[in-house]
Amino acid sequence: MAKTAKSDESVVHSKKEAKEEVKPQEAPKKSSPTSASATAGKKAATSMEELLKSSGYTLKGIKKGDTVTGTITRIAAREIALNIGGKTEGVVMDRELETYKDMLSHLKVGDTVICQVIVAENDRGQSVLSIRKSLLEKRWEKLVEFQKAGEPVDVVLREQVRGGVLVDYGGIRGYIPLSQLDAALSKQLDKVSGRRIKAKVIEVESAANRLVFSQRAITEEAALSKQKELLDAVNVDSTVEATITGVAPFGAFAKFSVEKDGEKHDIEGLVHISEIAWEKVDDPNQYLKSGDALKVKVIGVDAATGKVTLSLKQLLPDPWEHVMDQFEKDSQVKGKVTRTTPYGIFVELTPGVEGLIHISKVTPGTEPKAGDEITCLVEDVKPDQRKISLSMALTEKPIGYR
Repeated sequence: MAKTAKSDESVVHSKKEAKEEVKPQEAPKKSSPTSASATAGKKAATSMEELLKSSGYTLKGIKKGDTVTGTITRIAAREIALNIGGKTEGVVMDRELETYKDMLSHLKVGDTVICQVIVAENDRGQSVLSIRKSLLEKRWEKLVEFQKAGEPVDVVLREQVRGGVLVDYGGIRGYIPLSQLDAALSKQLDKVSGRRIKAKVIEVESAANRLVFSQRAITEEAALSKQKELLDAVNVDSTVEATITGVAPFGAFAKFSVEKDGEKHDIEGLVHISEIAWEKVDDPNQYLKSGDALKVKVIGVDAATGKVTLSLKQLLPDPWEHVMDQFEKDSQVKGKVTRTTPYGIFVELTPGVEGLIHISKVTPGTEPKAGDEITCLVEDVKPDQRKISLSMALTEKPIGYR
């Protein structure tokens, strides 16, 4: 019996071991989405794209013609380096540095400028840039300030063209009309190229690329300053011998001499277009030319500006003094139409004397044109007001007329 019990115990023990041996293996634990992402994030980047993506940094892609903002990091003799946020630096090359060296001389490390991409990437891996547009925009803005302040600037004379001289102002092309050059320079126009002079800005319009300077304004300013000291020697209403020094669309300049402290000094005055002749003057060149010697009357002196006003016509007989002897009321006269206006037609009867035909006295559709010779009827004469009222003379006899 004892042997049987021992055998049963062995059998039970063997079954237990067998049961343990056939125990199924535990299933592997499922990984959570979070832990999977973390594992993927720790994976080593195998390309530049993956590296930039993992770091969150984005490179700026640029191409030719793009406008970018750059910060100057280095200024050298042959190039300017800028940080434009790309994988390599951008550079402004020596050709542009030479052309715009005056404007570029004001730049310093740390300045921010607007650039245009000329080459996206050269053989050194750099972006070639141009800051010309940005600099020129600032230069135009500065020119407006100079014009308002009346401040002179330096310009370089380039070449003579019809009616004036082309000049260069820091990469911007400008123009000086012949009328705005002083007498000395205007006689040497074939030798002016490359010469640097001072001039004032008189017109500036960047949108139309229009830039006009005056050299004469500088010389006149200096001359007027000196002339102010001589004005007490100039007598208003006096007649002086003068020489025409220049003719402009608005009149002519004339020079005459005055004596002060035992010495003779030249003074220049202006004969305005309205003071050249009693008749209407359209072109002063038809009456005067440089070098003409004549007598003029001093009719005004402005001590504040140093300007002297002269007159030619006031030394000539006034045609209105005897106008009543020439034109009687209700008489017919012949004249030449000088101009037409919305309110009437002006007719020159004699040099310096014009009459007006009011528009209400002109039959619509029969208006004469400038230059026409017409016959008029004198309706009224007012010498004190320098006015003559006219009407169109009848060219056909009215019905019933004998």
